[in-house]
Amino acid sequence: MGISATPRSSAGASPSAVGRLKQSANALAVDLGLVLAVDCSSSADAADYKMQMGGIASALRDPSVQEAISAGTYRRIALALVQWSTAQSQVTTSRWRILASPRDLEATALEIETTERQSRPGGTGLAVAVDYSTALLQALPLLADRRVIDVSGDGADNEGGNAAAARNRALARGISINGLPILYGSTYLYDYYHDQVIGGPGAFVEPAVDMRSFRDAMLRKLVREISAPVA
Repeated sequence: MGISATPRSSAGASPSAVGRLKQSANALAVDLGLVLAVDCSSSADAADYKMQMGGIASALRDPSVQEAISAGTYRRIALALVQWSTAQSQVTTSRWRILASPRDLEATALEIETTERQSRPGGTGLAVAVDYSTALLQALPLLADRRVIDVSGDGADNEGGNAAAARNRALARGISINGLPILYGSTYLYDYYHDQVIGGPGAFVEPAVDMRSFRDAMLRKLVREISAPVA
């Protein structure tokens, strides 16, 4: 059963009832709903896949991520991970988890680094991955001050999708998108992510030079997007 996303009105309620309503609303609230959408297309071999999952797990274990979470209003975020490749292959391999404590972060890191590859290798269906992640955030059974898709990958959409159109559909639903392109020397890919993929208040690109630097880029990205954007 889903959690109601809209607390009932407190009009006419007693002070004690208002207090209970506020407590209930706070219990359902997180500072951030975040989808990590990870490219598992054919350009990412088994070693690349391991580096991506291990890099995300290592970043989640870094104390700076816990510090960023603890600095929020509710001191917790919700996180899910999607593996994607072709337009027909998107899988939620880590379903919504509440991250508030080091124990939560460790459990999620362990789950991510031990998850087998489930998205079928193939082309780069980035636009459909954004639409899939948007739907996942729309179904988040919690109140979230911010909702963000974190797209990482090493190529542009080559499955006939329109990344900018998918981005705009997410923005229309109040969802922002940040990007982590794995460049391998490509200035084009940075520009593609900047112009076609990211969007929303405070949206940014945090590139990785290559797969070996993915972990450090992911850590910088997580800390930045967990922290409240500067007005």
